[in-house]
Amino acid sequence: MVSIFTVDLGTSMTAVALPLLLIRDYGTTLAAGLTLAIRLVPSIAVGPIVGRLLARRDPRHIAVISSLLSALFAALIPVCGALWQVQLLTLGIGLTVMLAGPARLVLRPAVVSEGDELRGNGLLMAAQRVSTLSGPPLVGVIIAVGWPLWVAFLLEAATSLVAVVMMLRVPPLPPTADEEAEDSGDRRRFRTAYVTSTRALLRVVSDDAFIRGATLTSFSYLLAVTLGRMMLVVMGTRHYADVSGFYGWMLAAMGVGGLCGSLLIGRFRRISTGTLYIAVMLIEAVGWLSLPWLPGFPAAMAVMFTIGVMESSGYVLYYAEVQIRIPRSVMGYYYAALIPVGDACMFLGSAFGAWLAGASVPAAAMIVAGVMGIPMLLTLRWYYAPPGRIGESDAMREGTRSATRREEHDV
Repeated sequence: MVSIFTVDLGTSMTAVALPLLLIRDYGTTLAAGLTLAIRLVPSIAVGPIVGRLLARRDPRHIAVISSLLSALFAALIPVCGALWQVQLLTLGIGLTVMLAGPARLVLRPAVVSEGDELRGNGLLMAAQRVSTLSGPPLVGVIIAVGWPLWVAFLLEAATSLVAVVMMLRVPPLPPTADEEAEDSGDRRRFRTAYVTSTRALLRVVSDDAFIRGATLTSFSYLLAVTLGRMMLVVMGTRHYADVSGFYGWMLAAMGVGGLCGSLLIGRFRRISTGTLYIAVMLIEAVGWLSLPWLPGFPAAMAVMFTIGVMESSGYVLYYAEVQIRIPRSVMGYYYAALIPVGDACMFLGSAFGAWLAGASVPAAAMIVAGVMGIPMLLTLRWYYAPPGRIGESDAMREGTRSATRREEHDV
């Protein structure tokens, strides 16, 4: 929890400090947008190759090395004298995030015991929400007291080092038998690792209906949420121009709601996960749909708080089911293939969201709600399916079928 909190704290600080630094030094928002987008390039381009590393190495070591590199890259940003240098370091940070993100997700079974997946993942999500809430105000304090902006980057480097120290206390997770891919020549290893992660993702979604539905709707969900956040930016300039910092207030309300949702969702164990997952997703879709027609700022704050509760609850339910249904030997491949597609959806949302909301905020709200809610309605029955047999080889499955046939014959 401390490692996740410190890493996300540094990341949330940089998310505010880096655009300010770029606009101040280079005087263009286009440069800021391009540099921030570069951070997603490694994950989108080569993210699936991480699956093989996570299957054959201790994910803890990958998380530690990536955090050390991230600390170095962040500390070097303030001394850059040219835009291309900042972009190169941002690309490096994106590379470390590509490694560290899936590694920390795969490590969850090492610290969350079987049977406690919902509460444990809720606590980990709460740590993320607290850090996301804390980062932007810290940057504001740095600016308010007159400290130079580069202090924020040094603090991110420091938080990465704290994350390394805490990660050393996590129990080791030894490599598993890698049944997804066989060794190939050096020339083909990159391609093989890429193809293997993609194949593992397809295999997982074909073997378990709940994971299939949650995976497919996660892509549309990330696209919808990114479009929604761009819609909030436009709303702040049109509908709430008299509210200073409207976008920041909306994100703060969403963050507080997310913290509450991640802590409370574990109390609903008597309700089936499928019912909860469907409910939180559809309620969130209705919340986004209602935003353009609300009577005022307090109502918008209340709706964004509710959206935050639903968002974090959905994530907790999703991560808990992944831990229950997907074996360790396949989990790394799954996340390595899943995250790049999600990043691509967020990239599309960022690219077209402002344009869409600029044309019509009500139309944008309907599109956000539709992109989020319609896929859920189309996949409702999948969320009540029992766990499949993900990770079993064909021989194991044939053995299971043969044993079943023998039992039926004996009866």
